[in-house]
Amino acid sequence: MSAHAKGTTRHLKNAIPPAARHVRGWRYFAGLFGGEHIAATEFVIGITFVTMGVGARELLLGLLLGNLMAVISWTLVTTPIAVETRRSLFAYLEQITGSYFSKIYNTAILLFYGALAAAMITVSAYAVRFALGLPVQLAPYPTSFAFILVTLALGAVVIVVAARGFEAMANFATICAPWMLACFICGGAIALPMLALHVTGDTGFDGLSGFLNIADTSIWQGTTPEGEPGITVWEVAAFAWANGAMVHLGLIDMATFRFAHRKWYGVFSGVGMFLGHYIGWIAAGLMGAGAAVALATPLMALDSADVAYSVLGLVGILAVICAGWTTANACLYRAGLAAATLMPSYSRGKVTAIVGVFIVIAACFPFVAQSVMPLTVYGAILLSPVGAIVIAEHYLLPKLGMTRYWSRYLGQPLNPAALLTWGVALAFAVLMITTGAMSFYFIFLPEYVIALILYPFAASLMGARDTWPSDEAHQAEREAILTRFEEKRLAEHSEDLEEDPSNEHTARLAKWLLAGAGAVLIFMIAFALRIAFTAPDPMVLGTMLEDFFLIAAALTAIYFLLAMAAMSATDGPDGDAQ
Repeated sequence: MSAHAKGTTRHLKNAIPPAARHVRGWRYFAGLFGGEHIAATEFVIGITFVTMGVGARELLLGLLLGNLMAVISWTLVTTPIAVETRRSLFAYLEQITGSYFSKIYNTAILLFYGALAAAMITVSAYAVRFALGLPVQLAPYPTSFAFILVTLALGAVVIVVAARGFEAMANFATICAPWMLACFICGGAIALPMLALHVTGDTGFDGLSGFLNIADTSIWQGTTPEGEPGITVWEVAAFAWANGAMVHLGLIDMATFRFAHRKWYGVFSGVGMFLGHYIGWIAAGLMGAGAAVALATPLMALDSADVAYSVLGLVGILAVICAGWTTANACLYRAGLAAATLMPSYSRGKVTAIVGVFIVIAACFPFVAQSVMPLTVYGAILLSPVGAIVIAEHYLLPKLGMTRYWSRYLGQPLNPAALLTWGVALAFAVLMITTGAMSFYFIFLPEYVIALILYPFAASLMGARDTWPSDEAHQAEREAILTRFEEKRLAEHSEDLEEDPSNEHTARLAKWLLAGAGAVLIFMIAFALRIAFTAPDPMVLGTMLEDFFLIAAALTAIYFLLAMAAMSATDGPDGDAQ
């Protein structure tokens, strides 16, 4: 074989990324988004909406619009580029912007997910604090040495799992997601008669109109606890959109959707948005207001454990612990991956442990958990412009007569146009925040547009209008090979075919076990709805609540036994492509 032929063979060896050979059907993405977006942040954010003074109708409409825009973003922005390239953002970004820019970006990822992991550890610590009878942590700093010890102990478990056993914990999180959704629904349903009794003197409420009356009076009242006007419907919508903007408009979820069978699979993000973010946030608000009434304590003086225990009993405490724990593990794992690129001489597990130590120390300070809602918006402001740069490189540059991957062809370790664009976008955001010229929740949108427009202009001045015929021909050949592979795969598998790695017997057994687990959750929700709609008077309501707490605990135990048995009965896949 000639030297030229050998060079061509090496060049085309990885033309088909591993993800293209390991595509997944729609059920995988529906389950994944359900597991990731029904989590501990829903407790915190849903309760925070109550304290921010939003009106009931503004909340219901704003969350509908914002979550719909998030689903559209995943469907029209993230999934198409992920399927076309079959690469994660981190791999594709390095191809576009160089290794130095990627290190800067990974530092930003480390800071964001590290802070979110710390917040979720704190949320789990709140639940253990409640169970041990320790004082509520409402100050920005810890006021109990015992609380610090609890946080450190929980954090140590999170570090060990994220560093060594994330796959097992991810499976456990998948089991937890349907149960946590059931807990949210049950908690919201149980809070309704409590609130109705507080507002009308009767445990019943008259349909939607009665619900809205109760909501306007005792939950989402349109004013903050200080009497100031609350946020508007547009700010609610912008927050719901911004909450995940770093992963959809910011393209971090390319890592997930590079395995999608088809480009439109982004629609399955709606499972997480409308079950977790819509129903979950509304239910958490109901639970918070119901707990405040039941305990005769202002909601600002309660943490998530107080709220969950008041409406769900011991099951609520377990829900807070599980939600915080599973979310913290996923966030620490991502932070560890980002940090590993900055410290390549260390193993990923060791880097994750080092990062985890700093995260656990931060988790001892309750102000981190109290800042979850603005933290997610800051994440959108910080990371979304990078997604706009990638979108501009992939789609806009070729349409404007410029060369895609121009910086790599120039041999630059850092794409100057990308760095300039990100810096200008962040400078705009800082200006808006410091001057108050624009609502905090809207900033990510014009910032994204600025990056989309500025990057092609800057690239055109820094070399993108030049041509590299040989390099471009090699790249075109690689892309043609991938395109032919995808066309052949779609022709052979025009319909979604979920691979079942188990044998027929274990598959049937797993289905029966999962059906039983689902029936258990349905029964638990039905019991809670019965309380919401049939509790005749306050005395009977108290008795029904006590019965529910016991039944919910028993059903929870049965659910986890069935779900974990179903998981063990089915062999797992051979593993995802990297």
